[in-house]
Amino acid sequence: MGVRPLTRNGGTQVYQVAFSFMGVQCREVIARPHSKSNLAYCTSLRSEILGKIARGEFIYTDYFPDSNRAALFGHGTGKARTIRLVLEAYRDRTKSTLEASTWNPYRRDIENILVPRWGHMRLTQFTSADLRLWVGEQNLSLKRIRNILLPLRAVFDEAVEDGVLKTNPVAINLKKLVPIDKRTSDFKPSPYTVAELRTLLSNVPEPVRWAFQLWAFTGLRTGELVGLRWPRIDLVAKTIRVTETTTERVDKPRAKTAAGLRTIELLPAAIEAIQRMREHTQMGNDRFTVNPRGRRKDKAWDTNKLADAWERAHKGTGIVPRNPYQLRHTFASQLLSQGENPAFIAKLLGHKTIEMVTRTYGRWVSEGEKLGFDRPPRRYGMEPLWAGAKFTHNSHTAA
Repeated sequence: MGVRPLTRNGGTQVYQVAFSFMGVQCREVIARPHSKSNLAYCTSLRSEILGKIARGEFIYTDYFPDSNRAALFGHGTGKARTIRLVLEAYRDRTKSTLEASTWNPYRRDIENILVPRWGHMRLTQFTSADLRLWVGEQNLSLKRIRNILLPLRAVFDEAVEDGVLKTNPVAINLKKLVPIDKRTSDFKPSPYTVAELRTLLSNVPEPVRWAFQLWAFTGLRTGELVGLRWPRIDLVAKTIRVTETTTERVDKPRAKTAAGLRTIELLPAAIEAIQRMREHTQMGNDRFTVNPRGRRKDKAWDTNKLADAWERAHKGTGIVPRNPYQLRHTFASQLLSQGENPAFIAKLLGHKTIEMVTRTYGRWVSEGEKLGFDRPPRRYGMEPLWAGAKFTHNSHTAA
């Protein structure tokens, strides 16, 4: 009783299961061909449903997640949407609520990874097994995998809140699925020596050379260097005031964090870079450094172009290639190895506490402590790199 075999147009065989829930007569379809075993399955399923209804435990979407009737009982929004639709809706909805530095990576991962992999599936079809299979195919760090899955986890959290799903299939322990060597970041600071800096900088055409030199002797973040304006530079006071940044090609009239809003005292090597750059950009643009071949109207650099220019500087030098962010690490580690106070370094770098400094540059902090109170004279950045050198104007610039 309550289970009836039906044949749809086209010959498809199904079973109709009928039951009463909250005073409403419900009829749902089970897509199984007619057979004794399938009839027994549908009869057993109906009995299970009736038992849960009697105990007040029945959730419509647990058994019929794609049914439009589920919304009638407050158990969902009706037929489950595809993962593509909910991810794209999430992408569009969060554009105005997230920082560009957060939203752009989300957008790229949604469009290039998540939608191509699971976009065709309905929310109710996706299981933790689908996720485990994908993770097992990756050769990525645990942190990268977690970042990719952030939008997916968010839309499934919303589905649980809306009653479409009972649990979030993305909320699993990813750490156990990732190889041991991928569970922690393999990043380590790899600072340059002054001799290496001199060699590499000599391979960078003007005026970009002076941007990299300033980077190495101020410890600016990438966005802070790109967003640096001439009015923030005070050569009389010998300081730079960090008040803004540029992230994902978007200028922000504020520092990355409250601690990022800071004043940096300029070393002589940094002052040298600023003085050399003045004739190139101070009169033509309020940005300290510009990319002459940039497509933006204001010729602002982006991270990839800066990295390309720095990579080219390594060619033929025998120096192990590193990304230009190591210039920031060079600034910190060089000063720490000379015994500089970690709290002072944290302030220069724009960190709120010394925790990041000690964790990232612990090796150099330790070496500085071994020097005791009789620290050697400060050397890093205290002398111009090109004292007495003259540079002729040329048209060569980094692309």
